[in-house]
Amino acid sequence: MVLGHIVAALSRPLVGLVFRPSVKGREHIPAGGCIVSANHLSGFDSWALMYVFRGRAIRNMGKNDLFRRPVLSLLLRSLGVFPARDEGALQGGVSRAAELAGLGETVAIFPEGARRRGVIRRPRRGAARTALLAGVPLVPVALGGTDGWRNQARWQIAVGTPVQLDDLPADDLEAATSEATRRLWDAITTLEDELEGIGAR
Repeated sequence: MVLGHIVAALSRPLVGLVFRPSVKGREHIPAGGCIVSANHLSGFDSWALMYVFRGRAIRNMGKNDLFRRPVLSLLLRSLGVFPARDEGALQGGVSRAAELAGLGETVAIFPEGARRRGVIRRPRRGAARTALLAGVPLVPVALGGTDGWRNQARWQIAVGTPVQLDDLPADDLEAATSEATRRLWDAITTLEDELEGIGAR
């Protein structure tokens, strides 16, 4: 993870210089462990989140295929990336993410599961479930412009207030997860609409 912290610290000035991010809502970022959940436009989305979270080493869940090559696996793990399903381990991706967040780490989970490529996917439940299991804030974020890197488009980033979770049924994880996912996705899409409104001005 040391490499992850170094990359996070070094990337911030570079991202600021090249993509000139406009950030709204940074005051909503919690101090401790949390789940950060954003729309997924490109491979630069994680860099945008690191910029917003001021150099924190964001922990990301990666596809298992990426960990089948020893050298690549070693690099990813040193950057703080962990497998969605750790083969041979007792914990799956959600359990591992919840453990990390509970220990104070910032974990990013994209509800769409993959980059949009022109299609908005139905949100998955992993981010909400992880936040509920860990008992940490679930922070919605909207990203804009990260898919326009070839033209060095300016990034637009909006951070929302953490999704309310404390009123959800503690004795029914499935129902709580479904409602938390709905609230999360509503928050993300509302933030996206705000970014589009800013861009149209």
